[in-house]
Amino acid sequence: MTDFQDIRIVELDDAASGPSESGPLMNMVLKLSADVPSDWREKFTETWGQGALAMRRAALVQGDTLTSTCMAYELQDQIDQLNEVISATNDIYRGILAEATARQDAELGDLKANLRYE
Repeated sequence: MTDFQDIRIVELDDAASGPSESGPLMNMVLKLSADVPSDWREKFTETWGQGALAMRRAALVQGDTLTSTCMAYELQDQIDQLNEVISATNDIYRGILAEATARQDAELGDLKANLRYE
């Protein structure tokens, strides 16, 4: 298994950002530090959608981008909230990888213990 590097927001892609189809809201496209694995994306979406104190705007992760649909003046607050969820998602994903590695190691250990060479 490869080492997982934490996902983080690195910049606003202003060329890809623009008006959304939701009235005055904007699709603010944020570049991420790497393409996200599908398990990471699923955990992010699940965590973002869980009970927030305030209503959260839509956020969609695809490849190495995160699109936040919000008012332009809300973007910094969105980034602050997104960073918290991204950090939690990184921790969750690291746990998923550790469990998969432990399971694989156990399976290989069992296999090795039961192999006969003669």
